[in-house]
Amino acid sequence: MSKRSRRSGSTRENNGTSVARKTEALKTLLERARQADPAEVEAVMTAEGVPAADMTAMTIEPADVTRLGEVLDALDMQRLAYQKCATAASERERQAEETRKSLEEERRSLAGERQNLADQQTKIQKTSLALAAREEQLRALEQDAEEGFVAAAANAHQALTTELTRRRDDFDRRLQEEADALRDDHRRRLARLDEDRVEFQAARDTLKAEQAELRAALAEARRTQIASERRDAAIEAEVAARAAAEIAAVQVELHTTTMRADAAEQLVDELSARLRRLESDWERYGIEDPSHILDQLNAVKEANRDLRDKLATRLDDDTLDRLRRLEQQNRELNAERERLGYELEELRGQALANRISNLQVKQLADAEQHFAILERGYQTRIGELRASVEELYRDRPDPTSPLFPNCVAMDDDDELNEEGVLVDEAPDLAELALALQAKMFTGSDRAYRLNDVCAALGGMHMSRLHLLEGISGIGKTSLPKALARALGTDCVVIEVQAGWRDRHDLIGHYNTFEKRFDESEFLQAIYRAQTPRFRHRPYFIVLDEMNLSRPEQYFSVFLSKLENNDGKPIQLAPTGLGRQPNWMVGGKAIHLPDNIWFVGTANQDESTLEFADKTYNRSFVLELPAVRPWVPRSAAHAAQPYSVTALDQAFRGARKTHAEAGTKAREFVKSLRNDLYEFGRVQLGSRVEKQLERYVPVVVAAGAGQQQDDSGQDGLAFAIDQFLSSKVLRQLRTRFEVTVEHVKKIEASLLNEWDNGGMSGMPERSMRTLEDARRRLDG
Repeated sequence: MSKRSRRSGSTRENNGTSVARKTEALKTLLERARQADPAEVEAVMTAEGVPAADMTAMTIEPADVTRLGEVLDALDMQRLAYQKCATAASERERQAEETRKSLEEERRSLAGERQNLADQQTKIQKTSLALAAREEQLRALEQDAEEGFVAAAANAHQALTTELTRRRDDFDRRLQEEADALRDDHRRRLARLDEDRVEFQAARDTLKAEQAELRAALAEARRTQIASERRDAAIEAEVAARAAAEIAAVQVELHTTTMRADAAEQLVDELSARLRRLESDWERYGIEDPSHILDQLNAVKEANRDLRDKLATRLDDDTLDRLRRLEQQNRELNAERERLGYELEELRGQALANRISNLQVKQLADAEQHFAILERGYQTRIGELRASVEELYRDRPDPTSPLFPNCVAMDDDDELNEEGVLVDEAPDLAELALALQAKMFTGSDRAYRLNDVCAALGGMHMSRLHLLEGISGIGKTSLPKALARALGTDCVVIEVQAGWRDRHDLIGHYNTFEKRFDESEFLQAIYRAQTPRFRHRPYFIVLDEMNLSRPEQYFSVFLSKLENNDGKPIQLAPTGLGRQPNWMVGGKAIHLPDNIWFVGTANQDESTLEFADKTYNRSFVLELPAVRPWVPRSAAHAAQPYSVTALDQAFRGARKTHAEAGTKAREFVKSLRNDLYEFGRVQLGSRVEKQLERYVPVVVAAGAGQQQDDSGQDGLAFAIDQFLSSKVLRQLRTRFEVTVEHVKKIEASLLNEWDNGGMSGMPERSMRTLEDARRRLDG
């Protein structure tokens, strides 16, 4: 509860004390009057200069005194009841103070309550003022009682009693209503807190569930990876062992085969040598049949075997025993060699298995270390996410705060809520053009030709989208600013960025989670144009370097609205929150007002993009001269702040007055229709004709051509030349099938129709456009 509330409580207590003091004084006075002797009263009255007749009229009857005492007793009871009410109010204020302290963390949501408390304080102050008035009445009654007008005092006290009773009932009723409102608001706030708590608990439970799922998935992934790595290691080890065994077996077999092959080859060589020796011996001994020799050899072998048997029978027993022992040792040594070879293979297998196990252990240790690092990273990330969630919940905006705070601030701006002085009478366009030229030169120190000022006025009636082209530094941005200043209105410059892709880059973004809208300067300018200060004035929004991005993308909504405004507002947010701006629809959408003119400046270089034909077709195009024109400095005319209605009336009046000029211009353009399509593939639709009918009469009425700064052209010739150059012949830039000969034929047709139509001067602008097209085609 604020200090003002405590002051109001103390005021009520002081008022109650004052009433009690006055009531006690009045009781004392009446008691003295009741106990006084009539003779003493008469003496006192005589001493005070009161006539005897008045003394008779002032005789105090005992019944009146008794009734007045009863009234005073009733007043005393009312005073006690009021003090109780004041105490109860103080107690309620103390409870409200405690409630405010306990809900300090939601201070934004208490804005409504503070407003209610402020209203309550205002009511209490009014009540205090009423009590002060009652106090004055009591003082008057006290004075009357001192002078002896007891009967009048009784009547006044009776009236006061009735009034105080009514006031007390009203005060009690208002206090009860305010208490009920406070209780309802407190219940709503508690319900909102419960909803927020439930939402936070649900979010925390969701986060815990996600963390549990993440941990389970991490553990499962860890187990799967370890099992996979173990399985892969076992498979690799088994494959390696099998491969090593097979390689070893193949190598042994290869070595054996090689040895056998070598032995066989050696045997073949030996047998071949023996065969050669035998053949030689056969030749030397004259043996022709080897079978006879074989028979002899077999006989010799048989004889040799018989001799060995006989020799064996002649061996002694020791020799035989020794031979048997040697054979036995040979068998045992062969068995031992086989056993040792088997053990060697087992030991080699165990050594290979140990190496595989060591490799698996190392891999498992590396995997555990890797997963420990991953777990620490996940824990850190979980902590960051938890902190982010807590911060988001902590920084959630107050639901009672406005979704568009800057627009709401404009509603509270006293300057924007005053319409100011406006002229609703249609001005003379010629005088207006001269006044604008002089004031623009005086206000901005930039000179603009009268023809360009007249063209700008005609463009205002022709289209609400203007495109200003030319080299940098010639005053493209300064022209609408100077024009707005001369018309007594405002102009806002929006710098277009190269990365804009859609309308949200232009008007701002809505953050769904934070329930906030990022109001761009463009959106604030549209809203500002609808405030009472500017709603009836022309308002200019400049899109500086409009072709850094494609306006057909980020400006598409407004291009459509300018072409066909169906009256539907532009949706900004799904729902409105907090205090709604006065000039928005439902706090979530905004209309495009009819008093806004969009002005786009364009540079043609390597950093910019070419406008699409649909953008050019819907706009008024003006190319400013590369050299600053000389304009004689003169006293600035008093350009009045004309309203949009006054300008529209002037434009419509010009169309009626100079309808013949519009008809002549339309017939002239129609005379070029066939040649333009045949040689330039340029089509003239109904939109071009409508724009021509709106543009030419206004330019003529504004006095274009008076200063003869365009090769002797009058207003009609200048308007037709400027319109042809910027709206019709400009389309040749994108017609790549057109040749130089085609351009020359269009130029010849233009000059011929110009002469036949009796136009003054030369079509300099159109000729420059055709010359540019020829140079482009020549390469």
